[in-house]
Amino acid sequence: MDTITHGIVGALAGKAFFAGRDVPAVFAKGRQAPALSSPTARAAIVACTLGAMFPDIDIFAGPLAHNPLAIMEWHRNITHSAIMPPLWALILTLISVPLARLVKWETPPVLNLFVIYAVAVGTHIFLDLITSFGTMVWSPLNYSRPAWDWIFILDLSLTAMALVPQFAAWCYREPAQFLRRSIAIWALLTAGGFGTYLFARAAGYGFPAWVCASLSAIFAAIIFLPASSGVGFGWTRARWCRAGLAMVCVYIALAAATHRRALAQVQKFAAEQHLSVESLAALPLPPTFTHWVGIVSTPEGVWRTTFHEPSGVVENTQLYLDAKSIPMVEQAMKLRDVRVYLWFARFPVWRVVRREGNETALEISDVRFVRDGDPSASRSLARAARPRRAGFTFQIIFDAQGRVISDGFKEPE
Repeated sequence: MDTITHGIVGALAGKAFFAGRDVPAVFAKGRQAPALSSPTARAAIVACTLGAMFPDIDIFAGPLAHNPLAIMEWHRNITHSAIMPPLWALILTLISVPLARLVKWETPPVLNLFVIYAVAVGTHIFLDLITSFGTMVWSPLNYSRPAWDWIFILDLSLTAMALVPQFAAWCYREPAQFLRRSIAIWALLTAGGFGTYLFARAAGYGFPAWVCASLSAIFAAIIFLPASSGVGFGWTRARWCRAGLAMVCVYIALAAATHRRALAQVQKFAAEQHLSVESLAALPLPPTFTHWVGIVSTPEGVWRTTFHEPSGVVENTQLYLDAKSIPMVEQAMKLRDVRVYLWFARFPVWRVVRREGNETALEISDVRFVRDGDPSASRSLARAARPRRAGFTFQIIFDAQGRVISDGFKEPE
């Protein structure tokens, strides 16, 4: 999950459970008075937000150590361990207390602050675990990378569910500012939905344009309808955010259930094609958990099929042939960075590319990160020796005598 979404979910949890007593606007002094918050609310919300983002501090390790494979080797390592949250919570608490005194913020009791940080870090670990990237949750005892494959790494639907209730609560906290705030927030969310549409199209995961209009209508209903009878002004910020947190939990539960169906679909595909299965998985695709990719590793290569749930309608199926039997592969696997890449990759495929000057490039791609230019372009079985576009492609260059002259991530073409 991206760091911004982690922070948004952390803020949602902080407002829902840790911000203290909150008096809604309708019960505050005067009809146009703003809602009242606990004196410790600001510190609690900021702590929960930063605590939820904290584990991603490991992204700075790679640039500092000049390690190009840090995103695979170090990211989601010790800071994402399910064993370590108490330690991180203690460290963050010890840092926060003097900083709060310096800026003159009233903080919750030290034990409460410790619990806030522990819960926040825990939300980050859980949200990363349910994606398909892999998280070393048992480090430093074990450096395997469990991945539950429920949610895509960047899930803007989940992000919106966590963000919209917080915006709505903010609109209703000051009745005198409600109309101005609500129109601005609705316009911002609508623009965000359209931006998502453009981003998804550019990334090869397009969805129908009418979805943007539907999202805009949903945003308007959430923001404006509670004002029609004045009920929105009687809801506390905590109530808004608990409702949002409940929606996020329901969304994740539905994604988990759909993953089970998708995995069964992949197993059915492998059986129908009479494949000799080495490993398989069902991975989510954007924009929502209704879009899936099935990956099946076989001795011949890696099969990739995209489909929708619950309909089971297949978009495209391809076989990425594997050249791992050629002699250069054995030489390449002596390189440390290649071994790191293969430790990270769940579905690697090898490919040979002839270059100018009698050079040969040996490329490794993880089929998890293959993207089709147009997912609906082909509905029949198709064979391909190379992906159209792939991420995390590692390249080893050999000279005419078969010696390694360079290795590293392939530059974009």
